[in-house]
Amino acid sequence: MNIFTEVKSAVSAKEAAIFYGVKVGRSGMACCPFHPDKHPSMKPDNRFHCFGCGADGDVINFVERMFGLTPIDAARKLIADFHLNIDTHTTFPPKSAKTNKYNNEQELLRAFRLYKRDALFYLCKYHCLLHKAAKELVPTTPEELENCHPLYEEAIHNIDFINWIIEELEHATIQQQIELINTYKEVITHARKRITEIESIN
Repeated sequence: MNIFTEVKSAVSAKEAAIFYGVKVGRSGMACCPFHPDKHPSMKPDNRFHCFGCGADGDVINFVERMFGLTPIDAARKLIADFHLNIDTHTTFPPKSAKTNKYNNEQELLRAFRLYKRDALFYLCKYHCLLHKAAKELVPTTPEELENCHPLYEEAIHNIDFINWIIEELEHATIQQQIELINTYKEVITHARKRITEIESIN
C-alpha cells in the first residue's frame, strides 16, 4: 500500500472539506470552493464532484486544488492535519524490469501519458454522468423500483467500479497504470461511447 492509498483510506473528501472550512448542508451539498458558487453545487463524499464547474476527484485532489499543492505534498498535509499514523517517507514499490523498459523508451512513455490523460478524461466524464443519473433517477415508489430507468441501473452497477479505475490511474505506479489500462481498455472505450449516447439523449 502506498502513501496515497493509505491517506484515502483514512480521510474522505467530505471530512477534508469540512476540516478546511467548507460548510456542508444537511442535503450533503456545499458551495464549491473552486469557483464563485452562490448556490451549493458540490457534493463531497468519499470523493467530491461539483455540478457547477465540473471539479471532481478524491481527497488528495481536493487538497491539491484547495492549496495549490503537488499530490505528494497534499498527502503529507492531510497526514499532518489529521494526525495520521502514516510514514511520510513511504515510496512507491521498486520498479521491475518491465517498468524500466518503459523508462528507457521515452517516446513510448510519453505516448502512454497522453493515452492515460484521455482515458481519465472519458472515465471522469462518464463517472459524472453516472453520478448525476444515480441522483436524479433514483426510484421513489415501489412501482418505479420494479421498473428502474436503465441509466439508473447502469449507474448503480458501474459507478463504484469506474471510481476505482480513476483512483488507481491517478495514484498508482507507472507499471500499475500500464497494466490497468491494458486490462480495462474495453471499459475505457465503452465509457467514451456511452458519453456520446447519454449526451445525445439529454
